[in-house]
Amino acid sequence: LWISSPEEFRSFINRVTDFFDQIEEEHAWLYIKMTVNADKEEYAKAYEEFQKEIVAKLKPYEQRIKEKIVENEHFAPRGYEHMIKVIKNDVELFREENVPLQVKESILSRNYGTIVGNIEVDFKGEKKTLQQLSVYLRDPDRSTRELAWRKRYEGIWEVRDKLNKLFDELKEIRHQQALNVGFSNYRDYMHRLKSRFEYTPEDLYRFHEAVEKEVVPYLVERTKVRQKKLGIESVRPWDTAVDVDGKILKPFSSVEEFMEKTERALKRLNSTFAERFRLMREKNLLDLENRKGKAPGGYNHTLPKTGAPFIFMNAVGQPGDVRTIFHELGHSMHSFETLSLPVFYRPHRMEVAELASMSMELISMEYWDEFYTDPEDLKKAKIEELEGTLYFLPWCMTVDAFQHWIYTNPDHTPKERDEYFAYLMDRFNPGVNWSNLDEEKKTRWLFQLHIFEVPFYYIEYGIAQIGALAIYRNYLEDSERVLKNYTVISEGRMLSSNR
Repeated sequence: LWISSPEEFRSFINRVTDFFDQIEEEHAWLYIKMTVNADKEEYAKAYEEFQKEIVAKLKPYEQRIKEKIVENEHFAPRGYEHMIKVIKNDVELFREENVPLQVKESILSRNYGTIVGNIEVDFKGEKKTLQQLSVYLRDPDRSTRELAWRKRYEGIWEVRDKLNKLFDELKEIRHQQALNVGFSNYRDYMHRLKSRFEYTPEDLYRFHEAVEKEVVPYLVERTKVRQKKLGIESVRPWDTAVDVDGKILKPFSSVEEFMEKTERALKRLNSTFAERFRLMREKNLLDLENRKGKAPGGYNHTLPKTGAPFIFMNAVGQPGDVRTIFHELGHSMHSFETLSLPVFYRPHRMEVAELASMSMELISMEYWDEFYTDPEDLKKAKIEELEGTLYFLPWCMTVDAFQHWIYTNPDHTPKERDEYFAYLMDRFNPGVNWSNLDEEKKTRWLFQLHIFEVPFYYIEYGIAQIGALAIYRNYLEDSERVLKNYTVISEGRMLSSNR
């Protein structure tokens, strides 16, 4: 196809968009069905087949399309310079020998959800998933909290060897991809692949240090306050989620109630957001409740042909579920805003995408009275959320620093991996007493799905969290202006993370 004008350039992009939308729609539904039915092998096989027969075979053609865009960049509409820069980067990093490795990695990484999603342990005579056990970490009875906490580790340790073997396979595949492109390690390769043009790995080390020096000492003092209020000798890992006044917050008692309250809160926040959520409900694009056989975690998945995204999560009726639904709805609003854009304009730097979701978490708090009618409960929930943003930062740095070490030391053993993680747990410890819990401390990383499924996708949360706090402050001062500016996310790849 010959391109000789801006009009022909746009026409080419539109035709490509329609083609890739068809592929992405099918790919998305296969992924959704696999995670919703993680205990059914046929769904995993269907996803695997698509990866091998469609995704892998499409990669060389996608590369040729991107090359054509770069060759004709002088016809690109004004304002898309950053998008062209990102596509050029993709073209430079493409290696055909990496395609089968990437397909294998994608298939293998999904095994994490299958393994962990099927864990069940006996808790006081009942079978519980790991997510269901997390509810008891908020129980006023300390012995119940400790039992639930230890049972979670009992469950993950049952599959510890399996998870370590899986991760070693993934590490080798990822390292080989980096070598194939000419990088000495996967960390540096991923930094380029993620188009992180505005900052370096060394800048991230400085971010780690800033949190260690500025945030951790403050949290240590906050943890001492928790200790005194709870009247205990020290704060143990099972004491970090319980309310210091012994109150258990119950934002909803059923998924239907959860959706109703969410929609009412959204309507007060922004009527368009509420209409979009209602559309998702009507189209059955929500799977919110935790159950056995369902993959862990939560996500928002764009469905370009359906015209609306899908939200997946594991709600169990606790305050964290309210945070999660609004987080994923931030991504959903992002998806709605970009659906009309050509395919290569849509992808966002994850720092930008997470800024949308984390901002939604915070600004939605002003309408959480839909979940907490008691003013004291509402105040408590908002304080928990804001403190949670700070307590999250040391964990975010731990996960990111861990991955830096893993992939710049690719020959490490599982034992060395656990020991380094334990070191990081100590480095970023916000004042929690882990004595006599050495095995638990060094294996806590096994609960973090991002490390298995989406390597180096975590620091974005930390970067976005800082920005989200600023947006929330601005929202309290001028909500109308902030909501108007919120739609800037629709610019997609026209935006750098600096913008």
